[in-house]
Amino acid sequence: MITLRGNSITFHAYPLEEACQRIAAAGCTSVEMWHEHLRACKTPALLRHFRDFAADLGLSLWGLNVVGAEYFQPFGAQAAYNATLAGLKADVDYALELGVTQVMVWEGTHPPFKIAQKDMLATLTALFQDAIAYARPKGVRLLAEPHPFTLGMDLDFMGQLCDRLGSAHFGILFDFCHFGVGKPGQIVAAVHTLGQRIQHLHYSDTDGQSSELHFPPGRGILDLDAVDAALKAIGFSGTATLDMYGYPLPEQGYRWGLPRFRRALETLGIEGAQP
Repeated sequence: MITLRGNSITFHAYPLEEACQRIAAAGCTSVEMWHEHLRACKTPALLRHFRDFAADLGLSLWGLNVVGAEYFQPFGAQAAYNATLAGLKADVDYALELGVTQVMVWEGTHPPFKIAQKDMLATLTALFQDAIAYARPKGVRLLAEPHPFTLGMDLDFMGQLCDRLGSAHFGILFDFCHFGVGKPGQIVAAVHTLGQRIQHLHYSDTDGQSSELHFPPGRGILDLDAVDAALKAIGFSGTATLDMYGYPLPEQGYRWGLPRFRRALETLGIEGAQP
């Protein structure tokens, strides 16, 4: 059975309840949750109520998206590192209360002070090692989503970070829009370079210019057939979400995008991926 997964951040303009209703009405069977949508779910009981609500809509829950969290500022003082690690640990626990075992983060931006790249790599390695040590016994894994303006758009940097951490509990969330903007004309090459470090997809299209504007698949400039072929060539066997964050017509975008997304899942042979 094909898992058609949407994400609530695409419907960020709507309250939690309505966002999920619209995702289900579009034809999705699973949803990736944006942490901001869940702000009012402040207790385990309220999260249980939300899980029941999603189940009644026919939506399985997959993942907690905390990408760009304000607490993620690990460089510089030890206090900043400690606060970032505490934020990651809190999100791991919140994900478990939500009933999911994937936490989507980012690897951060260059801080507003001078610091060598090797030192940033060392800090992030230590940070995620500490976070993984906390998350691993709980069965939670971390997925980092590079953006055009974040450190991981340097593929060598991102590759080294992943290799230092291992693939069992850390991987790359490969967002088609972000890589289409950050690596113009090179998204296929990026897939091959990153290889099996890629564990989750934000499937979308792009105009090639706007970092946070995710077009419906087939409505932008990407050669999606070539990207699908590259993913198949590296043996991608992870999971995927249809992402249209920033698109002004999210419901119509899903109507346009879901058929192409379904075809990609079939091409990649991940239609049976667990929700």
